[in-house]
Amino acid sequence: MAPLRLNHWMRRNLVTPLAVQMAEPRPGDDPTFSVADALQNPKRILLVPDSGPGGLFIGVSKFWAIRERYPGASLDLLAHREKGYIAGEIPFIDNVILYDNFLLPLGPRRREVVSALRKREYDLAFCFCTDEDFCPIYFCYKSGARIRVGFRKDETPFFNIRIVPGETPAYEPDRLSLLLDLLGIPQAREGVSWTVSEEGARKIRDRFLVGGDADDRYVGIDVSAPPSDGLNGKQWLTIARAAARIARVLIFFNYRERKEANQIKEALGQKALMFQNEDLPRQVALIGACDRVIAANTDIFHLAVSMGRPVIGLFDTEQASRWVPRDRPNIDLYVLKDLKSMGASDLDSQFRQKLGPSESVAGRTELAEL
Repeated sequence: MAPLRLNHWMRRNLVTPLAVQMAEPRPGDDPTFSVADALQNPKRILLVPDSGPGGLFIGVSKFWAIRERYPGASLDLLAHREKGYIAGEIPFIDNVILYDNFLLPLGPRRREVVSALRKREYDLAFCFCTDEDFCPIYFCYKSGARIRVGFRKDETPFFNIRIVPGETPAYEPDRLSLLLDLLGIPQAREGVSWTVSEEGARKIRDRFLVGGDADDRYVGIDVSAPPSDGLNGKQWLTIARAAARIARVLIFFNYRERKEANQIKEALGQKALMFQNEDLPRQVALIGACDRVIAANTDIFHLAVSMGRPVIGLFDTEQASRWVPRDRPNIDLYVLKDLKSMGASDLDSQFRQKLGPSESVAGRTELAEL
């Protein structure tokens, strides 16, 4: 059996039944409560964003709509530990709880997260994950929130108000809006934005964009899609070399892709600078310096789009239909499957043409609507 099919089989037949059994109400728990009170005047609300790439950036406008609807409630955010540096920058969130993924619902770290959630005694929880995103859905269930709203095809008791997802992947903002529409929560009238002041951005650039000239151009390349899901290290290096012909290369990466980032840095030397994805203001300032950003299905892609930067996205067709805005003229797309089948010379030719001279638009540091 193929690894992905095996993992799906284990989730459906072993992990989910075990999780449901372990999460049964404890003796003495009182299931009696007022649904009307929980929906009309919640004291504490839990938000569980989609853990996929860009889930926080795309979801934050929905979180703001919930904040506007319930201004007196304490608003908590459950986020994957890798996204903690983003979650901590959302100013209207009162409390952030971080979790790690697990294979089985066991272990002390899992218990610590569950304990932290249960102590909060949530009246209402919004789970924006897809029904395949097991770990955050499990934590939402274990939080003990009285009303849990989410997406689920089957009738496991993870949610007591659920939306059955369609067979065809929907554009992500449209999908998330369904949860708000279900409870009659108006969409936010204004988008959410963060800014880095020009002075702050200048200090960040002076500190990190070292070893070059004042008139240098920059191309950002995010290699944080794992090689098993995207391009391999040699293909990323070919793209980086094409970019280095016209600009210095800013390599954005997560910890697990540090090998690919280091290979590019070693090959390009002073033409490349490395930045681990762990500081949002730094990302904003550096992306604001880039003429172009190249990214697969990652947070950097959505951050660059929200800032109005020219972006080259590398996506499979299904990913593009879910994550890529339809009305942004500064987004170019490549089908990831086509790129993976190219040889080095064809890949180099494609990106030399795509990264031809363009007008520099560096300096913008404000995030547009998220």
